[in-house]
Amino acid sequence: MKYSKDELESFEDPLFEFVSELTEVNKQEKERSDLRESNLNLLLPKYMEAKRLWLSKDFVPDANSTLRLTYGYIKGYSPADATYYYPVSTLSGVIEKGKESGDYEINIKLVEVYQKGDLGRFKDEKLNDVPVAILYNTDTSGGNSGSPVLDAYGQLVGVNFDRAYESTINDFTWNPFYSRSIGVDIRYVLFVIEKIGEADFLLDEMGVL
Repeated sequence: MKYSKDELESFEDPLFEFVSELTEVNKQEKERSDLRESNLNLLLPKYMEAKRLWLSKDFVPDANSTLRLTYGYIKGYSPADATYYYPVSTLSGVIEKGKESGDYEINIKLVEVYQKGDLGRFKDEKLNDVPVAILYNTDTSGGNSGSPVLDAYGQLVGVNFDRAYESTINDFTWNPFYSRSIGVDIRYVLFVIEKIGEADFLLDEMGVL
């Protein structure tokens, strides 16, 4: 780490040469990506204006810096023939799909708690499991991540954080058949706080009985 870039290149080491070439390719691709993003940013307002004129009504294209409300139902969808995604995933699915390392590395303590069957008060009796994520057909957009998901009685049931893969087009159009947002079930949040973080004081502070 004490050598300069020029000194490293003077070693004529195959690995250093590979990294140098890879860095240059990455730089070029980033420049292309930035240019593409800039062009899209210029076109998006024009597209939105055309859409407004075509629909003959105002609409909110972006949720950033706005108070935005949308409503819908917890609902699965079918992205392809003979394929159906259920609207609720569970802790069992997290354990099943988790890996020992990488992007899907699973928390060891979570595995231990699951194997002990210590699911506690946040276990859903119908699922016989802890619910983790929920799908719903609300029209979310950029800036909605972290938004509260409320039920019909104004109770917090989840936190919005993503869209289904087929819904990445949602900034441009919405379709009742495949537009689905994804939220983490609030019971899973509380379960992790209690069982994994052992932060019961936070639950007490929030008044979770």
